[in-house]
Amino acid sequence: MTVLSAGAEPGGKARLRALLPGGESLSSVYGFQHGAALRHGVRFEFGVQAAAAGVLALRPDAVVLATGAAMVAPDWLPADLREAGLVPDLRTAMAELARHHRPQPGVAVLYDFDHTEGTYSAAVRLRQLFERVVLVTPLPAIARDTSLVTRQGIVRRFAEHGIEVLASHDLVLGSAFDDGVVTAVHVYTRAPTAIADVALLAYATPRAPDETLWAALAPQVPVQRIGDCRSARGVQAATSEGQLAALAI
Repeated sequence: MTVLSAGAEPGGKARLRALLPGGESLSSVYGFQHGAALRHGVRFEFGVQAAAAGVLALRPDAVVLATGAAMVAPDWLPADLREAGLVPDLRTAMAELARHHRPQPGVAVLYDFDHTEGTYSAAVRLRQLFERVVLVTPLPAIARDTSLVTRQGIVRRFAEHGIEVLASHDLVLGSAFDDGVVTAVHVYTRAPTAIADVALLAYATPRAPDETLWAALAPQVPVQRIGDCRSARGVQAATSEGQLAALAI
């Protein structure tokens, strides 16, 4: 068995979660699985951007795809800003910020339409790096997709770290964005709230599976999709599904 990975180490994007507050234990999961796979003769190739032709050149009997999913750009984000990378998705933003350990000036604004625990751990990490963090969500409360106990813990941590929440608000980007000003607009009253001195604006939204390789390979070789490229879900569920697929092969 050969594993091709665009990353530089096992675990992929899940390792990013391990770098955030509350996710420290995750790194050991992928270290254990990597070691177990090596003991069973699995060959890993890191830093490889897999293409359909390259995969087929290996003459596989079966292919397991874990190509993940990408956050969908929100409606308020103009195409030119998205293409220029000026407003990244949260995963991209946190990967870039992983190199920074000193406090950064300005305000970090996080648009939350994801409502999962990883998003709120990222917000806590942003507060460790920026002078101020404002989380904006169009829903009336945060952590809607978490259990009650988890939600209570998230609300407590937000209070302890001074993370501000603008619930029932959407974002509007106008010409003032060039001057570091973002406007949050109440979804019912349309009352605007200006947020100045914005150093980072990122979004966390539902994810769309990356089906590029699946569409190219499926007609030619048996393909099994696991993790987010099948259906976006949490880290533990995706990891368990991947292990079951490997055991079946």
